[in-house]
Amino acid sequence: MSIKSASIVGEKLRESGRLELEPLCVYSPAEMSEGIVQVSDLIEKGGRCLAKAVMLVAAGEADAVGISRGSKGVCRGALCFMGYAPVSKPMMADIAVRGKDAAYLKGTEGICDSTIDSIGQITPPGDHIVISTCDFAGDIEPLSYLCFGNAEQIRNLCGLIHFSAESAFGQIEAPWGSGCSLFVTYPAGMAAGAPKETAFLGPTAADGNPWFPADTMSLSLPATVANRMAADADRSFVIKCPEIAYPPERDKSVTNAIAKLRSNHTRVHKD
Repeated sequence: MSIKSASIVGEKLRESGRLELEPLCVYSPAEMSEGIVQVSDLIEKGGRCLAKAVMLVAAGEADAVGISRGSKGVCRGALCFMGYAPVSKPMMADIAVRGKDAAYLKGTEGICDSTIDSIGQITPPGDHIVISTCDFAGDIEPLSYLCFGNAEQIRNLCGLIHFSAESAFGQIEAPWGSGCSLFVTYPAGMAAGAPKETAFLGPTAADGNPWFPADTMSLSLPATVANRMAADADRSFVIKCPEIAYPPERDKSVTNAIAKLRSNHTRVHKD
């Protein structure tokens, strides 16, 4: 099995980040195999959100979820951001700026249009895109990886990205976009305007907050970045200095001050 295989890299990401949710990977098979479910299999009611289905895979509800050219039972935005339908600027403006149910994610229609232009052409890697657990993918060398974790876990994985990077800047971005674009499109190299060899921190679209856990963040990684992290892990702080990365005991001065502040806020709101 290749050291760049999903199962090996995924396990090293899990170990480095002490992840509880399954690390995932993105790939484009020639055909959909057994065990890959559709978005509508995971989300029976309401918006058939690909990003939400991906989160459910990480939570163990399925081994893999897939989307294909011409897929039904998935939101229009996912088809657009996977490159299977053209991105409609009026549709995006309705969602982000002006529509009846707008989330007010952009200041003006012109800003929204310019942002869509900056993403560039979205080209799918094939007729099918699968987001699966790394164990399910096995020996596949995927396009990208996706991790979910709490603040400390994601901070440490970000630190691992920087371990062998020469520049202090440009390694990690928190771009604008749908949940599925940050989870899949940008790290998998499908968007012409997305920077290469860059990790993406998110999600940054507030319209996912009703289902995305408040104490969780995502970190999506091009395969080249994840491969480097896996190779670096054993030489880095996450393995050599676990007492720093994941301290068993902490200085309580800050946490006690925050607890006191929150208690005061709670009393004020009750009054």
